[in-house]
Amino acid sequence: MGVDIGAHSIKVCELSGSPGKVKLERFGIFTLSEAAVIEDELQKPSEITEGIIEALKQANIKSKVVCLGLYGPNTMTKRMNTPEGTKEEIEDHVMWEAEQYITFGADESMIDFFILGENEGGGKDTIVAAAKNDLIDNFGQVVRAAKLIPKVVDLNVIALSNLFEEVVRGNLEEYSNGTLLLDFGAQSTKVIVYKRGGPIFTKEIPVGGSLITEEIQRQMGVSYEEAEDLKTSLDDKGNLPEEILAIINSQVDQHVAEVRKSINFYVTQGSAEKVSYCFVTGGSSLLPGLVDKLSVVAGVPVERLDVFSAIKVDERKLGQNLEQVSAIAPVVMGLALRKFG
Repeated sequence: MGVDIGAHSIKVCELSGSPGKVKLERFGIFTLSEAAVIEDELQKPSEITEGIIEALKQANIKSKVVCLGLYGPNTMTKRMNTPEGTKEEIEDHVMWEAEQYITFGADESMIDFFILGENEGGGKDTIVAAAKNDLIDNFGQVVRAAKLIPKVVDLNVIALSNLFEEVVRGNLEEYSNGTLLLDFGAQSTKVIVYKRGGPIFTKEIPVGGSLITEEIQRQMGVSYEEAEDLKTSLDDKGNLPEEILAIINSQVDQHVAEVRKSINFYVTQGSAEKVSYCFVTGGSSLLPGLVDKLSVVAGVPVERLDVFSAIKVDERKLGQNLEQVSAIAPVVMGLALRKFG
């Protein structure tokens, strides 16, 4: 089972099957109140624990052992070339290198690594992940308070990469040449460049759907909850009111501009690791006009990541809109995939 504690909502899910034959068995979601989570800080831990319990109840999940996802400024991933040697020698090298990159303090963090394979020029192609101990403890506490056992802690960017691999399994070699993954969340957007078996570049930028909600709230003079409703309430013809659509369009333009900055930053680093495809996911990826505007600035084909093109699901049993679940569930499904790895 995966547990994803996001800034807007808590997602839980159970997967079954085997690689290439994965099925989403159960999925539950609980919407949090305003400011329950800010960046990676849990402002309302008791509400979050209750939300986990409610999401489990909604999904009818009885499992207790979970993979818990982390994100935010107190996490880090790094792709590096490590020298040949024993696992202990590689670990020593990783720990020494990590001290140079972990801005939140290597001594106060949990660090792990995975060897992806051999590098062409010699050495090992290694991915390193780190999270601050306080972050792990805080997220672990609310999960344990819900009577769950966090057996594995993962980073959401790694979980999303793993889910992407499962979805494009049949064409993975083609996409491994360079694919941009964009996860549009409530408070941030995760930018991932996937290449040769894992993320080679990751960045979180502080733009998300909650900024649109706050702008609607400000301009329309309504509460946060009312603004959330206005953002998604369609008329009889399936359209948003013109004034709401104008606010969304303005904010989407800003989102796209920030994403373009990240892409440009990646390119100007002198990287030869170009991208040929772009997939978007996350609840805010459903905002009108986002995909079309991204297509203009990304310079490559842009499409939504359709998880159910490869992962089986009983739509009647799920009882929720498949397009919405496909957008909001990739991270939590990627966490649940750790059962297989």
